[in-house]
Amino acid sequence: MTIKDIAKESGVGLGTVSRVLNEQNGVSEATREKVQAVIDKYGFVLNQNAKLLKTQERRTIVILIKGSSSIFLNSLLEGIQKRLEPLPYTTDVVVIDEYDNEAQRACRCFYERKPAGMIFLGGNPDVHKDDFAKVQIPCVIISNFAYSVDNPNLSSVSIDDREASACMAEYLLKKGHSKIGIIGGNMDSPEPARRRFEHFTKTLAKHGVDFDGKRNFVAAKYSFEDSAQAARTLLKQTPDITAIFTMADVMAIGAIRALKDMGYSVPEDISVTGFDGLDLAKFYCPSLTTIQQKNELLVEQGLSLLLDRIEHHKPCKHILVPFEFIEGESVRSIGD
Repeated sequence: MTIKDIAKESGVGLGTVSRVLNEQNGVSEATREKVQAVIDKYGFVLNQNAKLLKTQERRTIVILIKGSSSIFLNSLLEGIQKRLEPLPYTTDVVVIDEYDNEAQRACRCFYERKPAGMIFLGGNPDVHKDDFAKVQIPCVIISNFAYSVDNPNLSSVSIDDREASACMAEYLLKKGHSKIGIIGGNMDSPEPARRRFEHFTKTLAKHGVDFDGKRNFVAAKYSFEDSAQAARTLLKQTPDITAIFTMADVMAIGAIRALKDMGYSVPEDISVTGFDGLDLAKFYCPSLTTIQQKNELLVEQGLSLLLDRIEHHKPCKHILVPFEFIEGESVRSIGD
């Protein structure tokens, strides 16, 4: 006797039999009694081991992380795994290149692995709207907005990159810097890097400071090596700059290494700022002036949104969490 046999004899669908066996709602009392009579007639017992295996397969959460060298995203990953450890979920981590289409990869993961949910670290929903709209299970982007995507399964949690970048620009201007360079992510897509660039330069313009995007900006991956090369390129293009705004602490550290190799002192000759607030930034010499993203809060809010969607079918949300400005030793006042 199988579930199919019970469905056939009861005159109902397989889904109805499954709901009766698993004591779920959505079945009328009359239908439930009819199906239960057939179950009792043949003494059918649901294979609990098979049921458990199926349940475990559904309790996997896939984590897609963009870029293998991002210390910030890897710290988020560590926090997520620690919080999920005591819960009835397993994690499956997928690492992709910074410029890959994570939404297309997510769709493949959905059909291949059938996870309960997905977490995107460093996702880029504005660029891949159509593909993100196809993801059919609960998911959350942590560290980026997802307002633009029409998908009732997709939540997001992030800081306000615009306000944070404007805050850093105001600080450098207050310190007397007007000749400023930027090292950041690719500007070809409206990801956090573009928002940070736009609102940093808008703040400069508001104070009458012109910014030459062709000479004073160099794109780089979020790695020590790429940002070090970017700093060398930037100084060749604009040797008169007094400060560099970088869009990640790893970029700041890579840039400082290159500057020191070129004979510059930080902050005496050139000031450098970071973004993310990594623990490493506090202990680096000089300690970084940076924007601190609150990792624990991002992870807490992101997982809460995802699990509420998985377990309680709550509607998706898009949340901004506060950031903190950290004044380190990597910026000097002009004239000091």
